[in-house]
Amino acid sequence: MDLVLVFRLADEWFGLEVDDLQEIVEAPELNYVPRAPRSILGAINFHGNIVPVLDLSRYMGLADDAYGQRVIVLPIGQKALALGVTAIHRIVPLNREMLLTCQQEEQKDLHIRMLYSYEEKMINMLDLPSLLSSLETL
Repeated sequence: MDLVLVFRLADEWFGLEVDDLQEIVEAPELNYVPRAPRSILGAINFHGNIVPVLDLSRYMGLADDAYGQRVIVLPIGQKALALGVTAIHRIVPLNREMLLTCQQEEQKDLHIRMLYSYEEKMINMLDLPSLLSSLETL
């Protein structure tokens, strides 16, 4: 069964398939990164790897200062990254019949690939490849 981690960025609901994340870390110690873009909160030491933490809400233009002390660590691979989010809601089952397409042009800057209708919520499913590709210019 496919699962989705549901989280908030400012006042919006977002989702990320559990297979696309490594771990959720609560209140990690953030280390200052000199000359980093404003959307980088800092870096964490994650099992011996230095991982930058992206303020996802700020990066996507939703709100400044919406970081809520939890980060989603993506699998350590070619590009180590953690996503700072406002709040973690819960993990829910993914019913693919409830996925809705969205206008890519309208959602390009938000890196949304689909909408997921779950328990009267519209969850923006994060387009992780698009997000990671856009970060290469940082």
